[in-house]
Amino acid sequence: MMKKLLVGKKVILSIFTCFIFICLIGLSLPEAAGAAEPMSEKWLSKQVSTIPIEKDVKYAVYIKNLKVDDKAVVLNSHKMASASLIKIPIMIEAFNQKNQGKLNFNEQIVIKHAQAVEGGSVYNLPDGTVLTVGQILDLMIVQSDNTAANILIDKLKMENINAMIQKLGCKDTILQRKMMDFEAVKQGRQNYTSVTDMANILGKLYNSQCLDPESDKAMLAIMLQQEDNTVIPAQIPHDLKIAHKTGELDGMYYDCGIIYGHSSDYILCIMAENVKDEPHVLYDMSSLSLAIYDKIGR
Repeated sequence: MMKKLLVGKKVILSIFTCFIFICLIGLSLPEAAGAAEPMSEKWLSKQVSTIPIEKDVKYAVYIKNLKVDDKAVVLNSHKMASASLIKIPIMIEAFNQKNQGKLNFNEQIVIKHAQAVEGGSVYNLPDGTVLTVGQILDLMIVQSDNTAANILIDKLKMENINAMIQKLGCKDTILQRKMMDFEAVKQGRQNYTSVTDMANILGKLYNSQCLDPESDKAMLAIMLQQEDNTVIPAQIPHDLKIAHKTGELDGMYYDCGIIYGHSSDYILCIMAENVKDEPHVLYDMSSLSLAIYDKIGR
């Protein structure tokens, strides 16, 4: 009798274990099916259409898996006002002139408050503060400092920066004015770029094909220190390295960068226009970043 009871218990336990296992498989099927869906423009369009709270916002998005030889997934790439994304090619030309011996990163620059513009910490520095070119370059990227960008535009010359932009193979990007020069905008002199151009530059930096391996590594190290982390990094694991640059204008918000994921590194560029409720849109953009991370970076 005891043997029969033990055998009966074992059978019941086996049936129960199989039942739990089948249930767990069933629960995981939707997730597995979602994971099996390939990264595509259709998948990206679905994410963009279902996540946003602000339905009137127009998104341009570029995704490229850097560890797999897949084609980039691009949605609505077109020329848009660049905002502070234009500071990436300014940085590249600064390193280019440094390599040529035309720019000394240790050169000291006296900050004149009369020439300073809002955006970043330089505007609030006391008149006569001394910073090196290297410090100014860091502030332009890490804090997106507008005065720092204008100082570098003066030193590097706008035509040289645009020549570098052309050399990088960018078709939609051009520098035509300084930061905060809204009079120039009224005159039709705007700065432009696109998610495709930004991704092109980021890809060259990642693959050490921009200037040279040492310079490219140094530029990415600066971008890794970005202080504005409200979009791409906001909802994904905080232990990830993300080399990125943000941009913001009235009704526009951007974030473009390289995400060093747990399973794969990838480029993500998100540019949003017709932004009215910025906090909601920033959350939407960070949610899109999370969905993309779950797809290829986790």
